[in-house]
Amino acid sequence: MAIILCMPTDVSPALSGQPPALPARPALSRPNHASRWLAMLLALGCGLLGLGLASHYPLLPSLAVAAYLAVLAASFRWWQAAPLLLIGLVPVLGLATWTGWFIFEELDLLVMAAAAGGYAAYALGRVDSKAQAWRRPLAPSALAKLLLLLFAASVLLSVWRGIQDAGGLEFGWWQGYLESLNGPRQAKGLVYALLLLPLWQRAAASRPDRIERGMLFAMCLALAGIALAALWERVAFPGLLNFSSDYRSTAMFWEMQVGGAMLDGALLLCLPFALAALMRQRSPVLLGLLLALVLMASYAALTTFSRGVYLALPVTLATLLFLSYRQHHARSTSLAEQPQHLETALRALPLLALLGLFGFSAAQIFAVAGYRGLLALSGTALLLLFAPRQLLVEGVGARALVLSMAALLGTLAAGLSWSVANWIPKSAYVIYGLSFALGALLMWRPPSRMEATLRTMLVSTVWFWSLGCVAVVAGNWGGELALRATLWPLALWALAWVWLLGAAPQAADRLLALHWRVRAILAGVLLVSGAIVSTLEGGAYLGERMATGVQDLGARVDHWRSSYRLLQSDEERWLGRGSGRYMATRFYSGPVDERVGDFRLGDEAGQPFLRLSGGRHLLDYGGMLRVTQRIAVPSGPLTLQARVRAGEAAGLFAEVAEKHLLYQEGRSHKALHVKGKPGEWQTVQLKLDALPRGAGGDWWAPRLITFAIAETVAGKELDVGELQLIDASGRNLLANGDFSAGLARWYFTSDRHHLPWHAKSLPLHLQFEQGWVGLWIWAALVAAALWRVSLGRARAHALAPAVAASLVGFLMVGLFDSLLDAPRISFMFYSVLLLGLCLRALPPGVVQDSRQ
Repeated sequence: MAIILCMPTDVSPALSGQPPALPARPALSRPNHASRWLAMLLALGCGLLGLGLASHYPLLPSLAVAAYLAVLAASFRWWQAAPLLLIGLVPVLGLATWTGWFIFEELDLLVMAAAAGGYAAYALGRVDSKAQAWRRPLAPSALAKLLLLLFAASVLLSVWRGIQDAGGLEFGWWQGYLESLNGPRQAKGLVYALLLLPLWQRAAASRPDRIERGMLFAMCLALAGIALAALWERVAFPGLLNFSSDYRSTAMFWEMQVGGAMLDGALLLCLPFALAALMRQRSPVLLGLLLALVLMASYAALTTFSRGVYLALPVTLATLLFLSYRQHHARSTSLAEQPQHLETALRALPLLALLGLFGFSAAQIFAVAGYRGLLALSGTALLLLFAPRQLLVEGVGARALVLSMAALLGTLAAGLSWSVANWIPKSAYVIYGLSFALGALLMWRPPSRMEATLRTMLVSTVWFWSLGCVAVVAGNWGGELALRATLWPLALWALAWVWLLGAAPQAADRLLALHWRVRAILAGVLLVSGAIVSTLEGGAYLGERMATGVQDLGARVDHWRSSYRLLQSDEERWLGRGSGRYMATRFYSGPVDERVGDFRLGDEAGQPFLRLSGGRHLLDYGGMLRVTQRIAVPSGPLTLQARVRAGEAAGLFAEVAEKHLLYQEGRSHKALHVKGKPGEWQTVQLKLDALPRGAGGDWWAPRLITFAIAETVAGKELDVGELQLIDASGRNLLANGDFSAGLARWYFTSDRHHLPWHAKSLPLHLQFEQGWVGLWIWAALVAAALWRVSLGRARAHALAPAVAASLVGFLMVGLFDSLLDAPRISFMFYSVLLLGLCLRALPPGVVQDSRQ
């Protein structure tokens, strides 16, 4: 926080009619005042700290050091872009399932490199130190600074209390939830956001448009990483269209190894920015890319099967649209230019009716024709949506004749197509593809030299043929019963086409004259609607989730009550138990029969070993605490050789499975009884069957292979001194099997038993760690940010609707999950929150001048 207040705050002259030119980039120079010396100290501190972390990176430390120095140099050269670009990389640079790191992670290296490079650029004069106040689009108010200081003090107090609760500060590379470093770990999201804030402010002051374009690009990049990771996960494991399996996407959020909603929170943070970029995009290529991104993100959101996401998405979208519309309305320079609300609503009614018709008919057709029928209907609906204005024909009689002839010819073509489809197997899809391709060509380039009525009849005939081919596809998939079931929904679409081209020219012209950008966005909405229908109708898992909603909410409320009761004194309730102490408090003070398993690194006469402890709860297949490692695809049967020690009778579970994070696909597993022999090491051996044929998946959608061990006896301990996993070719597939490198390459999961690890409520999590005082300050910060971007000084800024919608969506998901106990998500949230607290709208001339 000190660097925020130490930066110069020169008051600029009044804004003139012609903004002054931007100064040339200053030459490098020695620090010459206090703020530049402070920046140099920060640069040195961050640079050395990051270098030390990189040198201890579990995978190829020399390469990690080289990459770290390269990022630092790039951050020095492009100091204006690096801090924002960092946000876009955060969701995909989480490699704990390969490295074994928990307290430290790739986020630390990225932030240290960006901060070291950026502050070095400021200290050495690459950053203009006299940016005028009126050129600063990021300028927190006095109230925002006060709230930030109070909240930072609350977080520091919480970290100190957490360390004291853990028995004092003790450093260790391989600490976990129970040790003292977990407190600083959970606080670093806010610390990193505050550390980078002055660099964001300087970059925005030198180029006021940079904060808008940079933030949109960063959040779209982050969303692309999330969506692509979720898409790969679904393709590789349960299948792209498998909505019946109880497989919930996790993308690259390894923090969900003990449950949580990190993917949900990240999606709700990023999606509003992608939608904001989509609504203002004018380039056809970029618009297409953004549409594809939003569709992939919508699929990722649907496959979370999270009721919190399903509840938050409509509210987020409504917030974004309302604030965007209000901005557009406020920009009108005269009453004549202001949109008439009644006319706007009337114009929107046919579009809403069209989307409603699609949702209704899609549900009907999907029930009898599956994905093939739904895709065919979607294609034909898109043809209608992109119908060109040249199809309008003057005269009621001419329109009636043209449409009647087109309907007749299209129906005859569809009947012929049905006959061919019955004669030639699988030809129904080829015929539909031909009708769609011809229709798309005619919609894109209708024959300009053809007489108007003939042109309209030709295009309408092809469209009616395409509509009839939807029934052909349905009948080919589901037989004559499916064919008959689709006829009446398709008849409604035929009436929609007749209304579109046969209504009064003024009414039809409102739709056919829509800008291509509006039609493209509507096409995206239509495709998302189809995805929603397929998710709801295509599998039983979502129905089960919805059916148990009330029961699960009751269990969640009971969990909240038991979590609050863990705070045993008024001091703890007002000031909190301490940062990072929720799981440890529940482990030591919660109900004994709910205590989870544990693992930790031990040492005996210089020989490291791993101690596994069985949980006290039901240790079924999904309830065991697994210690795992990524391995190569094994060849044939496997042999596990282990050196173990048990004071009492214990059990060793071993498993090799195709697994991304929480859900196993093809697997081979066995359990072994270990006799109790105090102080004596035993050598045991387990034979594991070969994985199913095709294990590892395809090169374009690989299925990762994971080895896991666990203690199977509740409340017992098992020491593991050395492990070797030998496949049929004689290879040892395990790295660091003797734990000589600590827990490098090893991580852990609790696949199904999640409640003890989280408070499962963002407000409760904050109140547990920071008390009522910290929660109220945090709530005031959030309220101040939402006020600023919706009603305050930033309401006219282009980013304001996206920031408000992002915060609203994240908070709604946070009603049912902790979220901020994962540093990467915490960093992203506090970055958006600080943007909301600091953002302000500038005069148009300033932004225009910066773009020249």
